[in-house]
Amino acid sequence: MTAWTKERLEQMIADGVEESLSLDYKRAAALVKTDGKEIIEITKDISAMANSAGGVLIYGIAEPADKANRHLPERLDPLRRTDVSKEWLEQVIQTIQPRIEGVVIHPVAIDEHAGSVCYVVEVPQSHTAHQARDHVYYKRHNFNSRPMEDYEVRDVMNRKSHPKILASIFVNLKAGGYKPEGVILVKLENVGRMIARRVMVELELPYNMNGMIMPDGDATCEQNDEGDCYLIRLAPGLGQPPIFPGSYLVLKRKIHTHVQTKKLDGKPIISARNVKVSVFADEMTPLRAKLDVAPVILGWTAVENPPAP
Repeated sequence: MTAWTKERLEQMIADGVEESLSLDYKRAAALVKTDGKEIIEITKDISAMANSAGGVLIYGIAEPADKANRHLPERLDPLRRTDVSKEWLEQVIQTIQPRIEGVVIHPVAIDEHAGSVCYVVEVPQSHTAHQARDHVYYKRHNFNSRPMEDYEVRDVMNRKSHPKILASIFVNLKAGGYKPEGVILVKLENVGRMIARRVMVELELPYNMNGMIMPDGDATCEQNDEGDCYLIRLAPGLGQPPIFPGSYLVLKRKIHTHVQTKKLDGKPIISARNVKVSVFADEMTPLRAKLDVAPVILGWTAVENPPAP
């Protein structure tokens, strides 16, 4: 693991590493001990990170004032150890309920003579929901900490009781061989701590994916709000072991290219424009995504629930 140093922080600023779901910059003023408001904000930001995907908060980096660049690092903005100690910050974080296990605070010396530091706080993704000092549950969303909906709190609290599956899809139209055929590939990776015993993928696949296609096997012709599509369900075969934590499974289905332009009833085919994917795994909240065709036929494309409005 790369150590946190002044040089590393300066390099992040030089490279313009933008804030994200798992990275947040805070000015030194965010740790000024003036009243309870700052303490609430600290617990809000730390608990939101744990309730989401985990990540890193860096106290002591300023962002530009202009709105267009406000999520980019501008300069170091360190604070004095004598004003805010690592021990004080630890005590504030420990007031989050329940306590977050595994938080690590790295004091990064900026000027030894002046006693100035930045604090890099590494926050693991938690397996339950955590409440800030204001008795609210928060999550990371669009660079900010937002209150969680009831169903989101329940989902986080159930992380220990269901698997966590990451999914990606690739429709390879040139899978090799002399025949004009390809293959649908859906990769399911278990990054949680529970075994995924029952998994199933449902696809709404456009008729036209850079040329007309026709899947092998059990596929029904449907019409969604965008046009004509194939409804395809993929699941492991009989005897396939469950997806253990840290392992993955790839589901496959052959497809053939063809030049059909009309349905069996003679009506013209008006192809849907997007690939729609739903991934189900035991009691996990289903993954649902609507993906552009172009990236799906170029390579592996992640299946992710759309962000909340």
